[in-house]
Amino acid sequence: MQIEAATSGNETAPGGEVPAVDSFSLTLAKHGLELLRGATTTLQINVGLLCNQTCRHCHLEAGPGRIERMDAKTLDEVVAFAASNHFATIDITGGAPELHENLPVMLERLAPLTTRLMLRSNLTALAEGKKERLLNLCRERGVVMVASFPSLHEAQAEAQRGQGTFQGSLAALRRLNELGYGRPDSGLEINLVSNPTGAFLAASQAGAEKRFRHALEKNWGIVFNHLYTFNNVPLGRFRQWLRQTGNLDGYLRKLAAIFNPCAVAGVMCRSVLSVAWDGFVYDCDFNLARGIHLSGRKTHLSELSGPPDPGSPIAVSDHCYACTAGAGFT
Repeated sequence: MQIEAATSGNETAPGGEVPAVDSFSLTLAKHGLELLRGATTTLQINVGLLCNQTCRHCHLEAGPGRIERMDAKTLDEVVAFAASNHFATIDITGGAPELHENLPVMLERLAPLTTRLMLRSNLTALAEGKKERLLNLCRERGVVMVASFPSLHEAQAEAQRGQGTFQGSLAALRRLNELGYGRPDSGLEINLVSNPTGAFLAASQAGAEKRFRHALEKNWGIVFNHLYTFNNVPLGRFRQWLRQTGNLDGYLRKLAAIFNPCAVAGVMCRSVLSVAWDGFVYDCDFNLARGIHLSGRKTHLSELSGPPDPGSPIAVSDHCYACTAGAGFT
C-alpha cells in the first residue's frame, strides 16, 4: 500500500475550494503503480540549514538565520553507518554545507568509504571568505562538485538568489576551473544545476546544457562537465511564494498534467537514504523538508541496522509531482 502523507495534495485549499490536483497516491494507482524502494545506493547527508543566501526557490527555507546543524555525535553516527554499509555515492548537502565548520573533517572521513563523494554548493559560499583549504581538499579527494547556477542572465539569477550572487558564482567557477575541475582528463567533475526563476517548468536539459556550455565558455572562459535542469519543488519558501502570488494551484496542475509514469522507476527516492542534521532519516531531501519520515515513521539513523529493504513503501505527497513531471527528476 502506498503511504500518503497527511499534508498531501488533498489538503483543503484557502477559501475551501476544490484541491488543485488528485493526491499523488491516487495518480499512481490510476496507472497501476506503486512507489517502492529499490536497492539503496546513495547516502545523502544534510548537514544543516545555515546558508549565506535566502533563495526564493529553496524547499528547505535555508538562510543566514538558521541554526540547525549536524553535531559531532551525529557525524560520528553517520560515518559509522557509512562504514558498515557501502554506498556507491555519498552526497553532502545543506543549506550551504561549505559553511559547516566540520565539513573538511567530514570529507576526510567519508572519502575512503565511497567511490563517489559529492558536495552540493551554491558557489557563492565558496567565493566568500577563506575557502582555499576546502577547495584544495576537494581536489585532493576527487570530490564531485554539484553547483547551483540557475540562469545565464544576471538579473534572472539574482531575482532568485539575491544581489551579487551572479558574479560571486562566476568567480567560484573560475577558481574551480583553475584547480582542474571541468577540464578534460583531470578526473575532477563539476556539474551545474539550473532551476527556473518563476512559476515555470524546467527547459529541455539537452538544449539548456548546449546553451550554457557555449555562453559560459565564450563569455567567461568557464567549462563544466554536465548541466541538469530541474523543476522547482513546491515546498518551503517556493511554496509560500506560489501561494502568495496565486500560482500554487496552477503550478501543481502544470506538474500533474505532465505526470510521466515511466519516470517513476528512476526517481531518486528509490535509491537514496536521506539523513538530516539531527540524525533522523527520510526517503529523500524533499520529504525531509515536508517533515515526512522514512516510510511514514519517525526513525533515527541509530535505529537502523542497514539501508531500508527493497520493496519498502515510500511516503508521498503532492510535491512528488515535481519528480515525475516530463523527463523526471533523478
